[in-house]
Amino acid sequence: IPWALVWPTAKPFFYFLYIAKHFDFVSIHAYPDKDKLDKNIAALAVYDIGKPLVVEETFPLNCTLEDMDRFVEGGKDRVDGWISHYFGYSIEEHEAGAEPHGIAPDAPFGATVADFLKYWSEKGASIKEPASKAPGGADGGASGHIGLRVRGSVEQIHIVHAEPNSHVTVDGPSGFQREMSTDDRGGLILRDVPAGSGYRVVVEGHSETPHDVRVLGRQEHPDAQFYSAQQLDPTDGFIETRDGTLLAYRVVLPDPQIFGPGPYDLLVTYSGYQPSLETSNSYQNKPFEQLSALGYAVAGVNMRGSSCSGGAFDFMEPLTWLDGYDFVEAFSAQDWVDDVALGDQSWPGLTQLYVASTQPPSLDAIVAGSVVGDFYRDVFYPGGIQNIGFGHIWAAGRDIENAFPSSRQQINARAQADPICAANQALRGQNVNLRETIEQHPFDGDYWQSRSAESLVGKIQVPVLQVVSWQDPQVSSHAANLASRYSRDTPVRLVGVNGFHQYWSGAVWDEVVQFLDVYLDDSSEAKDKVANYEAQNDFVALLESNAAGEARGRFTLPSFSAAGDGQRMALGSDLLPAASGGTDATGQGSASRFAYVPKINGGWSEASHNQASFTSPALKTETVMAGTGSVDLWIAVEAEDVDLQVTLSEVRPDGQEMLVQSGWLRASHRALDERASTTILPRQLHTAEAQENLVPGEWTKVRIELFPFAHVFRTNSSIRLSVSGPGGAVNAWPWAFESIPGEFDVHIAHDNQHSSSMVLPVVHPTDLSLPDALPACDSVALQPCRSVN
Repeated sequence: IPWALVWPTAKPFFYFLYIAKHFDFVSIHAYPDKDKLDKNIAALAVYDIGKPLVVEETFPLNCTLEDMDRFVEGGKDRVDGWISHYFGYSIEEHEAGAEPHGIAPDAPFGATVADFLKYWSEKGASIKEPASKAPGGADGGASGHIGLRVRGSVEQIHIVHAEPNSHVTVDGPSGFQREMSTDDRGGLILRDVPAGSGYRVVVEGHSETPHDVRVLGRQEHPDAQFYSAQQLDPTDGFIETRDGTLLAYRVVLPDPQIFGPGPYDLLVTYSGYQPSLETSNSYQNKPFEQLSALGYAVAGVNMRGSSCSGGAFDFMEPLTWLDGYDFVEAFSAQDWVDDVALGDQSWPGLTQLYVASTQPPSLDAIVAGSVVGDFYRDVFYPGGIQNIGFGHIWAAGRDIENAFPSSRQQINARAQADPICAANQALRGQNVNLRETIEQHPFDGDYWQSRSAESLVGKIQVPVLQVVSWQDPQVSSHAANLASRYSRDTPVRLVGVNGFHQYWSGAVWDEVVQFLDVYLDDSSEAKDKVANYEAQNDFVALLESNAAGEARGRFTLPSFSAAGDGQRMALGSDLLPAASGGTDATGQGSASRFAYVPKINGGWSEASHNQASFTSPALKTETVMAGTGSVDLWIAVEAEDVDLQVTLSEVRPDGQEMLVQSGWLRASHRALDERASTTILPRQLHTAEAQENLVPGEWTKVRIELFPFAHVFRTNSSIRLSVSGPGGAVNAWPWAFESIPGEFDVHIAHDNQHSSSMVLPVVHPTDLSLPDALPACDSVALQPCRSVN
């Protein structure tokens, strides 16, 4: 293929298998550029289509011999033969004083032509073994006979560029054996493979000779040289991970006229969205715009299997954690980078917890907003009830976006123009469908727990700022419970605020800026700043914030668990049932009832007639709450199961009822994890084995968690608990449930034998600051009001 130049912008028209299979070998011209060596090396992967790859001509642009050496070393595992340079005459001709013919510059590269000829003569001995015959597995890297590439990864084996639908046999140590087939693109990933050597892979139709592969373990980190050898362009490019997968990234540097020439502290946002691509999405641009304006460099890195990164997408698999370790160390090794931190919220917020748990030596801090601690309980199955709103919609979006062609045309267009991006789509046929995976795991178990941040945050050793929005209709506030799971030796500050995804504005943004200023400071004052910061309370509650994040008040506590066992309020005495014949319930002596009519969604504006409400007398003093709550009910229904929603609200003296927080439970999931549950925090097992149906008509005790919150109930307000079927409590549509169908009454007992109650996280902060006047009902983000019923 003449003039298939190794440029970052070359279009690999022969990449597709239906074209590539017709070639016997690939011959290219390489133009390594001193300023783009990493891109040039990475671009070689585009032409590695499983056929012998020959560099027939090398024309260095602004390169020294050391640069050339790095280029050749970087490509030796992919290139089967290096034929010549582009000078057109021999050493003998040069020494004889012959005039150069062809293209022969007068040594603008820091070396004479003879130096280059001598270089190739000496280099030949070390690169004479073709890449396709190199033994695989010594470093988990590639092993390939002609027409195929097989490599070991972390607990995986990857097969690329096989014939479509080829039969694959894998034998390994301790009797390991699998038989599978490649997909219609010739790709295959074997997952859950124990780490070790001695795996032998045979791919039908390619060779009967097995490929020897070594599978890496999670703790096998590359040495420092692996990272320092990568010279990353401070604009965009690709980062090589330990298994050879290339991750796409982009960088925005601060204005050097204002902040000097660097090096700069670097904030990295990491997700499966499009952080590596320039976008008009204002949400994804916020890190680049706001942090660079403060003097930070900002990098966006795409997860493997997304956008222009290589590999396959498997939501939050351990490989994605270790990829984070790799890019932290690779960025830290650059001369334009000083300290390294992770920042951003939502998906790029939660990835920080996973990356930090791998303990990259060069990571300095994380600033994680709107995270998820337990995917099952927080988002996909709150209380054991499937969230068919945001949970389904978001998962389906990931599946179609990470396919190739992608649902995002920007990715498809980039792949047309960028050969590395195009080559990185080779394993997209091995993506794991997230929506189907959610459907396949309706109970908690190994799958959910293996990807839960709850079990990982205790390994984090760098300072953490975690931000939670109490009424967040996408990720919920449940991750506030992570506060007790971090190591006691790790500085952690939890900031809680009402509303949705608060991070980039108002009082929360002030907290983010302060945290970064403290922990990314290398000045002589840094030690005192850290000491002063860590002497403050670990939990900050921002109160009555508007949509822009501007808070009316705040208080702090030593920890989010400061409420201890909480304050119990009994239904029927401390909390009085609504009067008989009321619009939202009937109270009949020692029991109340409501008609079970679940709604898929619906806002807070109108009270449902199908609920039971219990309201306290007017409060004599201001009552402050922060933490979780437990609603402990004795229920009876003429059915084997029922979905319940509990909602806490403030009935204000102005005749308005303000939403505070909710919780959910499928009654058959009521079995508790006794070791993890407390008086104020019930934690269900949610396993298939623990599921137990109700006995129709029999009283049964259930405990329902009120998700984490912070709120100040004003003097003369009342506390109200409402119990109903799911729906109508979260004031944003994405939170929706696939509830159990049926029409029957739910009875709630509140007598001496069946004492139903609610435990609330009452606290007593010493620094509460909040205006006496009630906030306007339409001014508090995601805490709307409705007329009192």
